[in-house]
Amino acid sequence: MPVLVTAAHRPFARRLAARLLDEGGEVRVVATGDVGSLRAAGAFVSVADPDDEGRLEAALADVHTVIHVGGGLASPDPQQLVDDAEVVARAAAGAGVERVIGLSLPGADADASDPLRRAKAAVEDHLAGVPCPSVVVRAGLVDTPWLRDLLVTGGLDPQLLEREVAPVTAGDLLELLVAFDRARASAPDGHLVVAADGPRRLSLAGYLERVGADRVGHGSLRGRRLPDPATLDRVVEVLAGPWWSDDPTLVDGWAFAEHEPSVPGV
Repeated sequence: MPVLVTAAHRPFARRLAARLLDEGGEVRVVATGDVGSLRAAGAFVSVADPDDEGRLEAALADVHTVIHVGGGLASPDPQQLVDDAEVVARAAAGAGVERVIGLSLPGADADASDPLRRAKAAVEDHLAGVPCPSVVVRAGLVDTPWLRDLLVTGGLDPQLLEREVAPVTAGDLLELLVAFDRARASAPDGHLVVAADGPRRLSLAGYLERVGADRVGHGSLRGRRLPDPATLDRVVEVLAGPWWSDDPTLVDGWAFAEHEPSVPGV
């Protein structure tokens, strides 16, 4: 049975869909932007806005698993993430999907200090409400070129650069999500909240040093696009953390997937 990935026009979701295609199964994607490469690779593409519940439910017909990636650190409107998840949850329930997988953040909570984590908590609630097994992956800070550029060009307060994070490579997170889709028959029932912390805690400054973003030719502002102040303010608020999960009741995602994550670095 197929797997469907939402928001496949976004870079990480597009990479996830491509990786699932490598697994040899049937992959469907919903997107609002150009995903011609996925169509060419064999994915079934449905072009739909996030609030187009009818088209989404149609795309979910006979789908086993829907993977809802959602928005990331720079999401301009956290409430929109909640609204999108609500639509995905209703469409998944209407289509009778057999598993829902979603991405979240460490510290997602209705009482969190930043609006993105509060929104992610509401997203988790919507996915948990679908009448089928569901998995929420609370992933550590995901290393991406966009994040490196933002941290280098953002003129961040030195105190913030000392904040500890547990970074995760995008490749490792992809493998974790693929493992949960692969384990359709053996994955536990009910609602699981999964911790996917990075294998080592580093300061933001230490992370930048490790990935080489602070080196000559890498950390230079030349050729880089400076972040707009509103985006920077939102990301700074989220960067304050927390960036790992201390709750012992959460499932260790890496152990479940039998995957050893690596520390981002050159």
